[in-house]
Formats: sequence, structure tokens, C-alpha cells
Amino acid sequence: MEVSLLSIFCGLYGISNEAIRAERISNIRQFNKLSANADTNYGQASSNGERKPNPWILTKFLRYHNKDYYKQIIKPLLKKNYEAKKKEKQILINQTLIPNKIDLQDGFTLLDMQEKAANGEYENEEQIVMDLT
Repeated sequence: MEVSLLSIFCGLYGISNEAIRAERISNIRQFNKLSANADTNYGQASSNGERKPNPWILTKFLRYHNKDYYKQIIKPLLKKNYEAKKKEKQILINQTLIPNKIDLQDGFTLLDMQEKAANGEYENEEQIVMDLT
């Protein structure tokens, strides 16, 4: 399988654990046969990858080149992480919502809003929305 060194370095520099990252980078030359062009551009690809870290590239490699590992290990982790973030976001939304009590006996109508708008009593759109709630 042939893969661009730049994309590998971008993925590896996305790993936050420096020990793991250093080990994986040293494995590139040790366990892979590089083409003459790749060997020549190794240093440049490494520095360019360091400027554009992206750990999702490694996930993409696994998804296309090691499908079983991706389906059994990575995909459940991604789903679990997504569900946790979704739940956290919902909790945050619930905490920031301010319930407004609506007085059903209030005689306020859209005509009242139209009059306020015609008289220039609204300074911004937020005030209009507040009158609607």
C-alpha cells in the first residue's frame, strides 16, 4: 500500500502523546520501504506535517486499509465520544435556557406589536422576539 508521507506526518503530529508520536515517526523509516523520492523529501514532509496536525487522517487510514479494526475498535469509540458530547451539549443547553412564563390572560396582540413598530418603540430585533415570547 502506498501512502503519502505528508498525510502520515499530519496524522502522527496530531497525536498528543509525544512518546507514542516519536515511536511511530521512527517506525516510518524502520519498517517501511520508502521510494527514492519519498526518502529525499522525508524531512520536508515531516516539517510540513508538523504545521498541519490532524489525527483524523489516521482514522481514515484505518477505515480504508484495516476495516475490521476500524469497525471493532475505532467506530464504537467514536460513537461513544459522539454520544457523550451530544449529551454534554444538551445539558449545557438545558442549563442556559430561561423559561418565560406566558400570561394567557394578557390581551396583547400582533396589532399591538405593529403599533409599537410603527411608533419606533423597538430598538432592535431582540425586543421584537421578546414581545413574541
